[in-house]
Amino acid sequence: MDETKLTENDLRLVMSLAMAPTKFDKYIVLLKNDFGYNLTKSELAKVIKKSEQTIDRRIKEGMNLPNYHRSSEGLKASYIFPIIEVAEYLANNMIKTL
Repeated sequence: MDETKLTENDLRLVMSLAMAPTKFDKYIVLLKNDFGYNLTKSELAKVIKKSEQTIDRRIKEGMNLPNYHRSSEGLKASYIFPIIEVAEYLANNMIKTL
């Protein structure tokens, strides 16, 4: 039987998830582990399983997205999605998660 050993980081993640009392808290743990404190538009697209074009459309329409910040005012400005906002969005909008 092939046993896989968990790394120290994996064990910390498992313990953090076990101690997280709500879905929101679990999302915070998972998002911080994978992305740090902020997600880019492409990272958000992967997390919510939508295309970047869908994210762009939702930004333009101003609907059904986590709150975000823009890096500047120009056309080349990037969008920054704080993990707290993404975790809240996931906890409130995703069905049958965690």
